[in-house]
Order: sequence, then C-alpha cells, then structure tokens
Amino acid sequence: MEIFIYTIIFIIGAFFGSFCTLAVYRIPLGENIVYKHSFCPNCKAKLTFKDLIPIVSYIALRGKCSHCGEKIRIRYLLLEILSGLVFLLFALSLKMNFLSIDLNTIIYFSLFILYFVSLFIIAGIDKEKIQVQKSVLVFGMVLSCIYMIYVCIGKLDVQTIYTYIIYLVSIILILIIDIIFMKKKNYENYTMQVLLLSIYMMIFSGSFNFYLTVVLALIGILVGNLNKEKEKMPIAFYLCISNIIVIIAYNFLCNWVIR
Repeated sequence: MEIFIYTIIFIIGAFFGSFCTLAVYRIPLGENIVYKHSFCPNCKAKLTFKDLIPIVSYIALRGKCSHCGEKIRIRYLLLEILSGLVFLLFALSLKMNFLSIDLNTIIYFSLFILYFVSLFIIAGIDKEKIQVQKSVLVFGMVLSCIYMIYVCIGKLDVQTIYTYIIYLVSIILILIIDIIFMKKKNYENYTMQVLLLSIYMMIFSGSFNFYLTVVLALIGILVGNLNKEKEKMPIAFYLCISNIIVIIAYNFLCNWVIR
C-alpha cells in the first residue's frame, strides 16, 4: 500500500514538472498558463493527451513532436523526472504514514509542494532570462501569508509572530524601494527580486536552513562557473535548487537520523 501511494506521489510530481516546463516557457511571454491549450513551439499544433503524459510521452515519441517531428529538448524530460523525485523524496523525508495520516500533515505537505513548484518555475525562468518573474513572486507572497497563518495557528508563541512581522515589514520596505527605483531607472531590479526571494525562502525554510542554502548556492556558483567567462549569473536559480535540497536533507536528518 505504501509503495503504491509513493508511486502516485512520484507521478503527481512528474505532472507538476510538466506544468513547470509550460509555465517557464509561457510566463515570460505573458501567455496564459491555465486555459490556453498546450501546443508545439515549432509547428504550433495542439498537443493531445497522448503527447502530454509526463516521461512516458517523451520516451514513446523518442523525444520528437508527433506532428512535425521536431526534436523536443531533453530538459523537459529531466524536469519531469526531477520534479517527481522531489515530491517522492519530500514525502519520504517527512516519514509520512498514509495509513494514519492526519489533516495537519496533509496541509503541511500541500503547502510545501506548492512552494517547491514555485521555486522550480523561478529557477527555470532565471536560468533562461536572468530574472525573477514578479507574477511568481506575488504568488509566493500570497502562499507565504497562508503558511504563516497556518504556523501561527498551530504554534502560538510570541517569537514566531515577532519573526513573521519582521519578514512582512522587510517585504513591504523592499517593495517600496523597488517601486521607487523602477520609476527612476525604468527597468527591473534583479537585486531586489533576489532579496524578496530570499525572504520567501526564510519564511518557509527558516533562517538556519536559508544560511545553509546560501552556502550551497555559492558552492554551486563557483563550481558551475569555473571555466566560464564573467557574465550575469542566475543567482535565483542556484538559490532555488539549493533550498529544495537543504529542506529535504534537513527533514531526512530530523525524521530519520535524530529521532
């Protein structure tokens, strides 16, 4: 029973990975990510259900569009597999027992899954465009508020509430500065976007895990740019991937090793 449910979680994760590839392509173009039918970027043909089954479709079609034969980038397959693995590993890291699961665990799991999905989208866009999409950040801020309310309801202590108030004030101040800066300079401020992303991460992962995230991201940046000329680095990309790794590793440590 447990194996079957974990398999379902992997499949759901793969479907979310497929959605993330769509979102990464469409959001920078200002296209709808919900209602607009999926299509081939090359021939613009509408994709059918058999074209959209994560992992299976790519393998069955041998990595080519079923309409025009154009080669599909392998990153789509890799992201679907990676997303499925992240969902699976996160569920395993929480040591979820599906025979005695409670509402609190379901809510916690669901909020973090949405959090991971937003990080995947931010990372994908930043890797391509070197920018943190504001619409995704807005979704993140809304999700952060829901998560803070959830935590405060379950853990009513002054320190937690005080910490969240600091985060909210910081977000407001950064937004004000960003708006003023944008009006004067008339372009997106990448530094402000990364700062907002950092607060978003601290809300979900805590300050300690965020510090670990920064360290891991710096290592990733150094290793990933050893043989490259100086250029704009996708800092948000490294932060997002590092944060997902740190959260899952921390959960495994707490729930499987320490306990």
